[in-house]
Amino acid sequence: MARILPGLLSLSLCTPALGMDGQWPTFKTNHNSQGLIEHQIDTRSVRQEGPYRIFWSRMWVTRDRQPLVFSRNEHLYFWSRKFAVDCVNRRFASQFIDSNNPDDIKHKADLRTMRWDSMENLPVVGRVVCGYK
Repeated sequence: MARILPGLLSLSLCTPALGMDGQWPTFKTNHNSQGLIEHQIDTRSVRQEGPYRIFWSRMWVTRDRQPLVFSRNEHLYFWSRKFAVDCVNRRFASQFIDSNNPDDIKHKADLRTMRWDSMENLPVVGRVVCGYK
């Protein structure tokens, strides 16, 4: 038992890190004052909403190895944005449609006037959100 316990403990410490890779695939990148920012899909949030599949994403600060946060009323929040995907027509909404950051809301797009991009440009979104091979 004494030999098994350290092995189980080390396995349990590694398991969350292994799961994170699959749960947070990167679909686009950009830079800001903090360096490289990866926009990552929260695979647990993917669901059908009307004719579209939607997902929430987080912004990962590569240099700091942590999610991008903002503060509001003395509370910290992980910055998250909602995107839409038209799996049937193989297109991706290039702008976010919702955000948990109130300052970001004024920049959100409307699906009726959305600029759509081909899914060929974002194969990870097609694979993760729509189940394409």
